[in-house]
Amino acid sequence: MAATDIPFNLLTNHARVLLVLSQDPTMRVRTIAEEIAITERAVHKILRDLEKSAFIERRKDGRRNMYLLHLDQQLPDPGSPPVTVSQLLKSMTGGEGSSAAVCITSSVLQSLTGPKSEGPERYLQVLSETQAMLPGFRLVVLQCEDDHGDPASTASRHLSVACERTMIPLRSCPAGSEAAEAVLQELQQDLHLELSRSYVVGSSPWLMSCAEHLGSTGLYVLTGQGSRQLESVSMQQAIFHTLMSALRWIAGHPEGAASLERAIAEGVEAIRNGGLTVFPTETVYGLGADAMNADAVRKIFAAKNRPFQDPLISHVSSREMVYPMVSEVSEQAEALMDAFWPGPLTLVFPRSDRVPDVVTAGNPTVAIRMPAHWLALELISRAGTPIAAPSANSFGRTSPTTAQHVEDQLAGRFDAIIDGGACRVGVESTVLSLIGTTPVLLRPGGVTIEQIEAVIGPILVKAPGVPVHFDSPGLFPSHYAPKTPMIMVDDPSLYAHEQHIAVMLFEPSSVPYEGMTFVLSPDGDPRGAAARLYDTMRTIDTFGLRLIVAQRLPQTGVGIAVNDRMQRASVKE
Repeated sequence: MAATDIPFNLLTNHARVLLVLSQDPTMRVRTIAEEIAITERAVHKILRDLEKSAFIERRKDGRRNMYLLHLDQQLPDPGSPPVTVSQLLKSMTGGEGSSAAVCITSSVLQSLTGPKSEGPERYLQVLSETQAMLPGFRLVVLQCEDDHGDPASTASRHLSVACERTMIPLRSCPAGSEAAEAVLQELQQDLHLELSRSYVVGSSPWLMSCAEHLGSTGLYVLTGQGSRQLESVSMQQAIFHTLMSALRWIAGHPEGAASLERAIAEGVEAIRNGGLTVFPTETVYGLGADAMNADAVRKIFAAKNRPFQDPLISHVSSREMVYPMVSEVSEQAEALMDAFWPGPLTLVFPRSDRVPDVVTAGNPTVAIRMPAHWLALELISRAGTPIAAPSANSFGRTSPTTAQHVEDQLAGRFDAIIDGGACRVGVESTVLSLIGTTPVLLRPGGVTIEQIEAVIGPILVKAPGVPVHFDSPGLFPSHYAPKTPMIMVDDPSLYAHEQHIAVMLFEPSSVPYEGMTFVLSPDGDPRGAAARLYDTMRTIDTFGLRLIVAQRLPQTGVGIAVNDRMQRASVKE
């Protein structure tokens, strides 16, 4: 169907649907119908018309459809010259009134184009795709001083040409919060922006602080310098592995904090009604249910195909939630909670009889932790109950560190999902048993042995291969596995001439590998490797290769936890 074939008597509703989609590209048909007071059947008809006429393009975003608007497509208007979709939306929203913007720094754009990008074409492609993905926002590019250094560099010139061709404002942004604040306030005046509805996407902690101070939503991207400066970023800051994942989050949360608030409310309602809510923590995404509701907890095992002998960790938002679940809290436990909660440390206590057997696999112990993610704490606090939650993935498979990872494996098996971006730590929590005279490390994780011993003195470490009593999840010898067979080696260069494989390196290498290479930590920091581990394994799975060769990390600090996960994920001889 050509654009001029759309019946004019329906054009008004076509335009209204376009306006609604520009504000929320993932809005459901039922909601659109309620929004503009027409039938769902009429909405389906209009969506088909708009898609056939190339005004919109439908893509899948998890379980929902996402509609990308083609802003330059002309709409028919009998009796007057045609107007574009962009012009129509502008006229319907009040012309030159205040608008929302997405400001992206050149450093994260560079991460998509690559340092050797020839000409501005790759920038043009990325910017055009971004405009199509976020039609309700004004796009701005910030050339920050610490992105490329020399504004006259080849990359900067290519970006400048691309911005000029796409009519996207390009503004220089000096380093430092005060200078950046002045630039954003200048943009607010020049472009009539409403900063409270705008987003700033970058990889500089000072820029994120500036955005939040002005009321905008900052999205921190773990590319380039982003991973190196993560420790300087607020724990409440949303982080993302890539620019495109940050942009998809904006598309799904067009109202920022208001969109998140609705997701939290839906999650709380699901927990209170005995359902399942997916939520982010600093370690991995969890699949949660009311820990005191045995019927609700059983749904977790069904959704994951998880064996009932594998106990669950209960998540709390306060110390007061712990005491009714346990029969004893030792001085060591109090000291560890003081030192590491909220954080990636799970403590195994003697349980009280109030905890359902299905949570503990019938054991006389219960595993509890307080997560260090504000969305998790908000969910638990509002639900008013401890939440039992394993990782939100199919049992035995690679753990999820983004909401999309959860959708890929468990779509349709939960009642609500809260998308908080990527997980900061990236591997599961440390599990420490406080049963007996000397604490025993059951599973390494985000809190290291050295940190624990600095608080309570020497601890025992469960020896690999020793049969275990399942007081904690994550103790099966085979776990966290990708679809692609994986082996773990000290010297990956032995596989340099192998093709159709992926080599997963700890840090950059000068070895010319013939297979695909993936670097977990550009600066050789085990914490960065932990944050990227599961996302990298899932990415490799998409290529259909015959083998993953994973390089073992130094056996210290968080490297112990990363090695543990890679070892369990590897094929067993």
